Amino acid sequence: MNKQDLAYGKICRYLQVRSIFINEAELDTVRLITRHRVIPKHTVIMEQGKPVESLYFLNSGIVRLYRTHNDTDHTLGLISSNDFISTPLYLANGVPSTCALETLSEVEVLQWGKHDIQTLRQTFHHGYALELAIMDRLLSWLQNLQIDAICLSAEERYLKLVEEQPEVIRAVPLKYIASFLCIHQDSLSRIRKTVGRRGPYKNSGRDS
Repeated sequence: MNKQDLAYGKICRYLQVRSIFINEAELDTVRLITRHRVIPKHTVIMEQGKPVESLYFLNSGIVRLYRTHNDTDHTLGLISSNDFISTPLYLANGVPSTCALETLSEVEVLQWGKHDIQTLRQTFHHGYALELAIMDRLLSWLQNLQIDAICLSAEERYLKLVEEQPEVIRAVPLKYIASFLCIHQDSLSRIRKTVGRRGPYKNSGRDS
């Protein structure tokens, strides 16, 4: 398998899991209009208060979704899976984003602009199903975050993060993890010490 095929393999698997199958001609169209990029660490790829200009699929790396309110930075999500970031709805409507996206590591992405998405809608016979799948995934993610915030303690949410996203624990500064858990960094340090006393767990996280 060549490098180009590897770049599109993850998005093809993402679609197949959702019963969306594309033929070779459609995949050729996708390749023609897609930008395959490697973006450096600490790059803001979507700005709060500005229209969304691109839809991304995350092939590798970690991205932080955040919002600044009253000069305070709030981490809303830490994305490290192969998934779409941003939404085609915001892109199509030109709506200013209510939050921002920042790379926390070097990331490899597939990128499409507004015109590219319009081309996909016209040529991709599963275009509508794909948009529904992206929106369903986003709504499910938001719902799970809300349920966890209500039903789980901060320690339980931390342990869930350790279990489901160990790469985040290893690579993301603790201040962002604490913000995501809606606790002070000192409280996160106490949780980590408590968990550590119970026995080995998956890695330590970064202090800065």
